[in-house]
Amino acid sequence: MMNNDLSRELDQRLVELQSLFELSKVLNSSLNLSAILNNLLLSPMGRMMITRGMVLISDQDDCFEIQVVKGVPKDLIGQTFALSVPFESPVTCKQLPDSIHRLKTLFLQYEIELVIPINTSTRTVGLVALGKKISQIAFQEAELEYLDSMANIAATSIDNALMFKKLKIVNRRLDKKYQELNTLFDISKEFNATLDKDKIVNLLIYAIMGEMVVSRCFVFLNEANQLELAAYRGLEIKPQDLHLLASQDLLNHLSRLSAPMRIQKNTIPKDLKPLVEQNFDIAVPMRHQEETKGVILIGEKINKQDYQDDELEFLATLGNQAAISLENVYLFQETLDKQIMEEEMKIARDIQKRLLPDKEPELASLDIKGLNIPSRQVGGDYYDCMILDNNHVALTVADVSGKGVGASLLMANLQASIKSLANHHDDLGKMVALINNIIHANTGFDKFITFFYSEIDLENRTLTYINAGHNPPYLFHENGEFEILDVGGLLLGMMPDMPYESATVPIRKNDVLVMFTDGVTEAKNAQDEEFEEWRLEELLAKNLDQSMSELVESILLEMKKFSGDEPQADDITLLAAKVMD
Repeated sequence: MMNNDLSRELDQRLVELQSLFELSKVLNSSLNLSAILNNLLLSPMGRMMITRGMVLISDQDDCFEIQVVKGVPKDLIGQTFALSVPFESPVTCKQLPDSIHRLKTLFLQYEIELVIPINTSTRTVGLVALGKKISQIAFQEAELEYLDSMANIAATSIDNALMFKKLKIVNRRLDKKYQELNTLFDISKEFNATLDKDKIVNLLIYAIMGEMVVSRCFVFLNEANQLELAAYRGLEIKPQDLHLLASQDLLNHLSRLSAPMRIQKNTIPKDLKPLVEQNFDIAVPMRHQEETKGVILIGEKINKQDYQDDELEFLATLGNQAAISLENVYLFQETLDKQIMEEEMKIARDIQKRLLPDKEPELASLDIKGLNIPSRQVGGDYYDCMILDNNHVALTVADVSGKGVGASLLMANLQASIKSLANHHDDLGKMVALINNIIHANTGFDKFITFFYSEIDLENRTLTYINAGHNPPYLFHENGEFEILDVGGLLLGMMPDMPYESATVPIRKNDVLVMFTDGVTEAKNAQDEEFEEWRLEELLAKNLDQSMSELVESILLEMKKFSGDEPQADDITLLAAKVMD
């Protein structure tokens, strides 16, 4: 009898070994975790006539997830439990410690009878949970040994499948990184191939929407220290959407972003509430040299999935690349504008040079010297010396408001008017009034000219002049006394049809006429003091015996001595004439 019992036990052991061998071949033939777990659960359930069971897998320490179920609701799949497995061999559900109360409660609820740990040499990778047998007979010692052996055999297959799953995830991430790097490389080439700001922004939007498959994308750029909407694309964008996104508080908050921000609907600051209302999921700053040059607002993905950290990193890199390209556009535009300005200044300087006399007239009865020193490349001062006939010489000085091409053109307008009218008038007052109307008709309200015009009659020894709002010139006599020439009217170009009064004064041998612009008397020193008229008057009184070239040079030297190293703030123009015979 004993021999028969021993024979049956040996037969049973052989069958179990064969079953375990077959199961081992099945489990090790695949790296598909789902297939391995299904075979692991169905094998004992079929062999022992069990109606329900489940498998929990730990992909990381102390966190177990239900991945396969049989005979219990499928909505249990995905539930996770944080626990440390305190046993190494099969135990009944009632033997589970209270420290894993939540899982134990679940097992009892679904009439789980036995729990078998799946152990590798280093950790527990899973649990097999089995319900009662249909026969209601308790699990026997041999069955527990079989189940324990089954779990041990499965442990390596599961561990390999988990590793394979991780490798697939890593490979997918690497593939995605590779794709992202290709995208960055391609879009970088596109960015660098254009100096069109709008094209760069549109390329950025299309790259984001194509790569992330998102519902909407808005790009704001920092223009004059203020974020402004540059472009947008997306579904169902309404005019009120744009109005909400123009909130100054919102834009100020976004301009301070230094890293990508997830828009958390429940914890977002009040200033950013419009982003929630417009279904934006993230905000990505466009950074360059530690400054936020713009912000990208991106809506949810079409597939509703959350943005991963590596995706935010990709978007930040893409935004920064766009910021660099946009900065290059701005720098190019600045360079181009500077070149245009320099060209304009060159043109203006050429105009001004042609307006000023190449040299003063050489007359036996009159020593004349003029000088113009602009404070910049192009100034707004003007002077001229014209021989009208054998007995008449016209001397004029003017100061045009503004600088650059505009001032030069206005000077040209003034010169043309003077030259066309100087020899064709009977009354200086009428001539200047006509010039005033011409200037007024051809300039805006902010353009005007201070103007002094004089004619010297060499035969009758008289000086007739009109001062239109200019610094009054000096007429010094040989004895040191002087007259201020201030008769005239309003400066040119302010109002039309204005009257101008002329005055005539006698001139004698050795009389000196000195005309100047405010760049002379308003020159400043380091103490912010001005040169002023009184210094000029004293200087002239001491140097009346000099030639006009020497007199002009003396004035310049004295101004330089007064100003020291202070930069020249305004144009300097001098025109001096001395009666010789």
